[in-house]
Amino acid sequence: YAGGGMIHSGAGECVIQLAEKAGIPTTMTLMGLGGMPTDHPRAIGMLGMHAARYTNMALEACDLLIAAGVRFDDRATGKVAAFCPDAKVIHIDIDESELGKIRAPHVGIVGDVGEVLTELMPRVETNLRTAWIEEVEALKAANPLLIPGADDPSSPYGLVLQTAKLLDDEAIITTDVGQHQMWAAQVYPFRRSRQWLTSGGLGTMGFGLPAAIGAALAAPEAPVICFSGDGSLLMNIQELVTAVEENVNVKIILMNNNSLGLVHQQQDLFYGQRVFASDFREQVDFSIIAKGFGMTAYDLAHCHDPLETLAQAIHSDGPCLIHAPIDVNEKVYPMVPPGAANKDMIGDENSESEGLALKA
Repeated sequence: YAGGGMIHSGAGECVIQLAEKAGIPTTMTLMGLGGMPTDHPRAIGMLGMHAARYTNMALEACDLLIAAGVRFDDRATGKVAAFCPDAKVIHIDIDESELGKIRAPHVGIVGDVGEVLTELMPRVETNLRTAWIEEVEALKAANPLLIPGADDPSSPYGLVLQTAKLLDDEAIITTDVGQHQMWAAQVYPFRRSRQWLTSGGLGTMGFGLPAAIGAALAAPEAPVICFSGDGSLLMNIQELVTAVEENVNVKIILMNNNSLGLVHQQQDLFYGQRVFASDFREQVDFSIIAKGFGMTAYDLAHCHDPLETLAQAIHSDGPCLIHAPIDVNEKVYPMVPPGAANKDMIGDENSESEGLALKA
């Protein structure tokens, strides 16, 4: 169970080596994505509120949890008392105050994750754990992450995946906060540390665009993609002109549902469809605003071939805005209801015929 501490310490390779040597399925927090490539045989994706069901089920079944550079936050654990209920916990963190703050470890190790794992590696015996790996693979086959519209750039998942196909592993991905962030976290094929820049913790709307500009200035040769939502982009929309002035290689992919999508989803599902202050009464024309700042804008809703337009935009020079309208009723599934255990996810119970299973 690896998190942001793995990224900060540059310990991704150590985590991979341990997982390979000891046959350990490895899940990552939102902040840990990229530390282990998503297509690595031992990677089982992101855990928690919007994980694949099989990931949370594997955690439910484990008898030892090695927590490396994580803080057991509620988006990862769900109901803490029901998180990995039968597991002994080894918690490694550089911050001693994190040990036992939320989940009491059986073994607590204070130290830099990379240094600790490097010291531990010679003491770990090779064990491929074939039976356990087969059990996890069976869970995955029975409970995959489903991605409806994977080939359609007009759908949320399709937009993320088709964007990924147009890029190589040098690309840097930033997000704001909301549904677009979760869709990207679920399916973008991250393969290296620091490829993914996103806001954890309190979840700061408005994070994505400034982070993308900073990344582009730090790595001018790398393409930078900022997935954003209309609510989040409005928080820092004035920075469009900064991107233009600095001529950074930033492509803003705006999933626009004219709503605060994740708030709308919660209100729709858990508050009796009493939607309050999450639907916008006015429709902002983001393409006109971008052009007003001197930025090129593309609109996937008003083009002959959305995929061709997406490719043209991503491969263009300098910054641009890619406007992608989505249905306000699109939801991020599966999800753990507020206050529930991770095993009690909703949203994909009868969806085998509705979507395409993600092949990790």
